[in-house]
Amino acid sequence: MALALVLAPVHLHAQDVPALYRARCAVCHGAEGRGDGPAGALLTPPPRDFTSGVYKFRSTPSGTLPTESDVFRTISRGLPGTAMPPFADLLSESDRHALAQYVLGMAPPSRRTAPPLNVPFFNWRPALAVRGEQAYARAGCAQCHGQDGRGEGWRPRREGPTGEVPPTNLTEPWSFRGGAQIDDIAVRILGGIDGSPMPSFADSMSRNEALVIAAYVLTLGREPIWRDTDPLRIATAGVASDPLARGRYLVNAMACALCHTPVSAETGEYDKRFFLAGGMRVSAYPWGTWYTRNLTPDPETGLGNWSEAEIVTAFTRGISRDGRRLHPMAMPWVWFSRLTDGDAHAIAAYLKALPPIKNDVPKPRRITLGEQVGGKLLALAGENAIGFWGGNAAVDHGLVEIPVSPLRRVLANIVGWGIALLVFLFSTAAIAFTRSSWTRVVALALGVLLLGAWALLGVWPPVRFISPERAARRHFDGAPALASWLTGAERARAQRGEYLATVAPCGMCHTPAGAFTGFRTPQWFAGGMEARWRLFGSVVSSNLTPHRDGLAAASVPVLSRVIRSGIGSDGRTLHWQAMPWDIFSHWSDEDRLAIIAYLRALPPVAGHAPAPRAPRAGDPEADSFYFGDRVPR
Repeated sequence: MALALVLAPVHLHAQDVPALYRARCAVCHGAEGRGDGPAGALLTPPPRDFTSGVYKFRSTPSGTLPTESDVFRTISRGLPGTAMPPFADLLSESDRHALAQYVLGMAPPSRRTAPPLNVPFFNWRPALAVRGEQAYARAGCAQCHGQDGRGEGWRPRREGPTGEVPPTNLTEPWSFRGGAQIDDIAVRILGGIDGSPMPSFADSMSRNEALVIAAYVLTLGREPIWRDTDPLRIATAGVASDPLARGRYLVNAMACALCHTPVSAETGEYDKRFFLAGGMRVSAYPWGTWYTRNLTPDPETGLGNWSEAEIVTAFTRGISRDGRRLHPMAMPWVWFSRLTDGDAHAIAAYLKALPPIKNDVPKPRRITLGEQVGGKLLALAGENAIGFWGGNAAVDHGLVEIPVSPLRRVLANIVGWGIALLVFLFSTAAIAFTRSSWTRVVALALGVLLLGAWALLGVWPPVRFISPERAARRHFDGAPALASWLTGAERARAQRGEYLATVAPCGMCHTPAGAFTGFRTPQWFAGGMEARWRLFGSVVSSNLTPHRDGLAAASVPVLSRVIRSGIGSDGRTLHWQAMPWDIFSHWSDEDRLAIIAYLRALPPVAGHAPAPRAPRAGDPEADSFYFGDRVPR
């Protein structure tokens, strides 16, 4: 069953724990706790399956259940680098304890309990780091985590639902999901991380040896970019040196799957069987109806016969392998034109390395020039939207049709071709029945001019007829400059965030588009685009500028939680198809905070988005984004 938008903070008593679980946990973990919630399909790591009784972060030995305090801690603090948010400020202490007991009760009876591992008191001395380095080598930690701790060891990596899950990068202690204190790390060494390649070393090393390794691990850590003062390090910190790893990271975090993985029309859940294999119908009448491309390297239906350079040209310049220009409404290549060459080629390399999936996506449905003219004129009297449809058009052949009523199409053709016919008849009549050669010339010139304007209206916006570079410049004409007060380190953080927010692309929803042209308005990142679907109702994109109507009063932790979990300070949870937090949860902590630093450095723009509303009769069958600004300015 689809989970609709939560429209108010959830205040429930601990005795109503099943309802509390459904309101707060089921969207990812599933109604029965199996880790199969509708928003969890593309999460990496996947949501915990409580019914298995397998928990990664425990204070207990491997193969046992965690304590209630362990689960309470996870609920309260969240897990860094995942979509699991902290609930300490959203749920009472008693509710969090009740939830911990409730999910532990889902484990099979055969799953045993055990007391916590007893880690002795540790009196840190610098000399122990040397012993820790030696123990790190003896235990073979470098085989996975690398000699320098960056997680680039030689051992094969485990495959997750959206690709590889690499070993933990030990140079980023803020990302340690089980805690970054010496005793936290020692417990994970001794107890292992069940459900992952990280084994338990309880039988092969002493507790003191685990403690000195933990102490050494903490010496590998570097400064996060929010504390670093070196602009050069801030620009590159945490960026994977392996192109495939970088490409996978960008593809998962840049919302490629949002369009290129089909979703269920009934629940909004992604179909993992066709991950990045395309097939979603995208309709923007009267501009066109398109079907998202199969991005896997299948030689017959995907990118198997494309070179990396051809793939890069398609998504950064909007030029297909056959020379065809890609409409920016069908493929938002103008946003990706800002990718660096290195990142663009890393994305292409990752797409070429995906498992091939056969998914024969239909060709775009063409609309005649006359129908486009008439459709645009008729659209002036109503709403104009781009719709993303559930289902896979390669399988469901009913999606091949243009999703517009026959009557509307007939009217559009009558209006569009009728105007052209009237112009033609007027010009020919004037030429035929006038005796003045001068009048004939004027009539001919006027007819040509009017027919030219008619044709221009049909192809507007004329992005396909100008160079990709010029189209991209036109698109970013109104993009704001960073605040002048930024220092070197602050500016470096904001510039990193600007790059990521552009290619994400956050502005695609949070910058209003002209109702007629599709070009962006001057209110960059000021919100105002409305998303409407029968599964979640209506959501108007928020004002992301540092105005009092926007993010001025929001704290960094709250903004970070919204991006990775869709939960605001008021407790509202956005549907993952209205705000794709399930995808944006793949951003690293550093990149997510860089994006926030950029948003806070934007010029403030007034305009407060209206509150979301629940689904109601008449909401569209497709996930529809409406052109125009829905925020009063």
